[in-house]
Amino acid sequence: MHTKKIEKVVAKHREYILKTDIHLTVTRNPSVKNAHIAEATVSVKGNTVRSSHRSENMYASIDLMADGLARKLRKYKERRNNKMHAMHGHSPVREIMESEVEEVDDTVDAGFDGYEKEAHEYGLAINMDIVKHKKFKMDPITAAEAVLCLEYIDHPFYIFRNSESGEINAVYKRNHGGVGLIEPDV
Repeated sequence: MHTKKIEKVVAKHREYILKTDIHLTVTRNPSVKNAHIAEATVSVKGNTVRSSHRSENMYASIDLMADGLARKLRKYKERRNNKMHAMHGHSPVREIMESEVEEVDDTVDAGFDGYEKEAHEYGLAINMDIVKHKKFKMDPITAAEAVLCLEYIDHPFYIFRNSESGEINAVYKRNHGGVGLIEPDV
């Protein structure tokens, strides 16, 4: 029943979805609140969209994750359509980029910070070993485009190759609002 909701979201946007990964996890520690985690990572043309939700009930986690994924894919589709219109002279891309930069949410995903707080509360050690290794293609993009990408993933940062400098940069959600840019000092 709940998988149908995810299937419906993916089917609605299948024209630009390249790959979908869904992970459902239950933490078997009774002292951990919101132990049911539903995560989706969707590769779309030119981007990655991620949605994740934790709750006390897996069905609720799946529903909320699917709702978040649907919202992000809808935004992606709208921006993609706006970009196509801009390429055909309907609206300037610069205005789209600037308006999106101002809209960035200043919240940070509970992600690592949430786990770190839980670990300290319960006296657990934090594993600082590299436990996962990922490689992905980094086509050069502008910092404004990276800010848009940041909005599609549930991470507080986004790593990208800056098209202006050719260097690897990062944009991140600041705790006090706004977005920061990290670039190497040459």
